[in-house]
Amino acid sequence: MKAPRQTTILIIEDNAAVRETLVDLINLHGFRTLTATDGMEGLAIAQRETPSLIITDISMPVMTGFALLEALHQAEGLRTIPVIVISAKTDRADTRRGMELGAADYITKPFSESEVLRAITIQLEKKELLDELDAFAHTVAHDLKTPLFTLSGRLYLATEGLGKMDESALRRNLQEASLAAGHLSTIIDELLFLALVRQESIKTKMTTLDMGVIVAESLASLASQLTASEAVIQQPSQWPAAVGYAPWLTQVWVNYISNALKYGGLRPQITLGSARSADGRMVRFWVKDNGPGLDADSQRSMFVPFTRVAKVSATSHGLGLSIVRRIMEKLGGTVGVESQLGAGALFWFELPVEIAVNPTAAAN
Repeated sequence: MKAPRQTTILIIEDNAAVRETLVDLINLHGFRTLTATDGMEGLAIAQRETPSLIITDISMPVMTGFALLEALHQAEGLRTIPVIVISAKTDRADTRRGMELGAADYITKPFSESEVLRAITIQLEKKELLDELDAFAHTVAHDLKTPLFTLSGRLYLATEGLGKMDESALRRNLQEASLAAGHLSTIIDELLFLALVRQESIKTKMTTLDMGVIVAESLASLASQLTASEAVIQQPSQWPAAVGYAPWLTQVWVNYISNALKYGGLRPQITLGSARSADGRMVRFWVKDNGPGLDADSQRSMFVPFTRVAKVSATSHGLGLSIVRRIMEKLGGTVGVESQLGAGALFWFELPVEIAVNPTAAAN
């Protein structure tokens, strides 16, 4: 099991030996850990750090695990954090009470490594799904409303104006309605694709890519935008080998190049390129534009997980780049952006040169 990026687990346990065992076990699998020796200390850390998951004992000084569960449930920003109770108490009444207070799982001491890791995996997957459902609801409720309002409003004006307004005004309303419909379609398609990437098992579909063919297909799908913007595309005559899944990589290139067209200024100059990493294990591919560039705050808002897209708006880079991030995580790669104000932006992704024995995608 490989830990997702920035996954923090808070361990609340007054027994030093048990606490250290859990820390060593969880750190070994790539998670970041925080520790507390009682419920009160753990609650303060949770309020400050907002961990992805909490593991707590029941019998502790100052504040018991049961009291902690009650406090977490009452805290607005903490009630959705899954809590795994690990306790020597085996009484069914204690187990039932813990579950009634909001515990997601209950493990008795002594515990095995596989038991703890399985519980962590299950709860983090459930949390991710619930967070994404919440983000999906936000996107549907908010980001689809504006183009839907525009579409319905323009169609109403066009209908009411039949026989009353001149042809140019009628045409303008219909054009605005068409643009809004296209915007709606794009957001819906991206949401459906995001769901597909999450659900599809990719382990057996990873192959050595012909990146030249993939780039050519991506540019062909953007032909009308490239012509309209008078963009100039520069790319190498040959591409290094890497592994991945071609249909998804087409989506990545289309996203990057279309963003370069959108934010690259007048007659954008777009450069496509690649380079191997120093150790030869990864290949970095990139799209560079000559636009106004991005400040540090804007760069930090790129590639957010879909669960945070609502905060940056799906109508800008947010939704598309969250899809790129999801694709790369499934393919065992990474993403990033480099930019300075006034000097354009370079969006990159990295893919492995060879198929891993146990690729990250196998766990997703």
